[in-house]
Amino acid sequence: MYPKYSMNFRKLEAFVLLIEKKSFSEVAAQLGCTQPAISQLIKSLEADLNLSLYDRYSSIIRTTPAGHFVYQKAKSILKQWEELEGEIQSFHNTLTGNLVIGASTIPGTYLIPQYVREFHRLFPNVSVSVEISDSKKIIDKIINNQVDIGLVGINPSSNKIMTLEVASDTLVFITPNNHPLSNSNSLNSDTLRNYNFVLREEGSGTRKVMEDYLTIYGIQMSDLQSVVHVGSTEALIASVEAGVGISCVSKLAAIPAATSGRIQIAEGLEPFKRSFYLSTLSKNTNLPIIKEFTAIYTAKDIQDEIGI
Repeated sequence: MYPKYSMNFRKLEAFVLLIEKKSFSEVAAQLGCTQPAISQLIKSLEADLNLSLYDRYSSIIRTTPAGHFVYQKAKSILKQWEELEGEIQSFHNTLTGNLVIGASTIPGTYLIPQYVREFHRLFPNVSVSVEISDSKKIIDKIINNQVDIGLVGINPSSNKIMTLEVASDTLVFITPNNHPLSNSNSLNSDTLRNYNFVLREEGSGTRKVMEDYLTIYGIQMSDLQSVVHVGSTEALIASVEAGVGISCVSKLAAIPAATSGRIQIAEGLEPFKRSFYLSTLSKNTNLPIIKEFTAIYTAKDIQDEIGI
């Protein structure tokens, strides 16, 4: 048995965040304190346990073997406390706590804000944060309990995840202004081989849908002249605008760019439907905060407002 010590959740939270973010400054920013304060919390936790929790001689922040064990246990403790807080709120007829949403680029930019606004209107005491990344990374974060809810452009295949199709979009070809393809009405590999392409990175939901789209026409990604891979929709549109190449992108993102005259949509080429999926760990679906946020997605009035 350990002697009595001043263990608290703040220390555990600081340590878990440090191992995940690998940056004292990022942890300090998230917890709203200074870097020395974070360092003191970690030192205090190590003193409580009489253990060294991370390797101070490594160029990156990583756990010692004992630290890895403590990290796993600390994550579990913090999650259980969060669940307890959420379930207790049903006795108070309100919700408080934190909700971490992970979203891929398109839903994170064009769908999530409206839902967060409605959720905040209903539950103003819940603190909401949104992390934007590609679909594959968000799915990994869901599995690892690093985000509570994900909205992604790939249907997760893990049996640990509950998935709900909540919105749809179309993928369209975009070109620089006055590009020959902007007036084309046929899609074939011989035509596309003549043009340079701007592509999203591996793991992107948009890229995966584009691959499926081209396969229907017997076109492989290897048939395309890839000039550059980019990590965001805006970077992709900016590259097309600059004349680097052509690409496929969500219509949600293409319309504002085309309306402002930055690029053109190849209207003659048939668009391809895609879906977005609301995902969470199956074991967490009945947690009050997750349950209430999920319920917003089935509300017809907000779906009509967004146009999904």
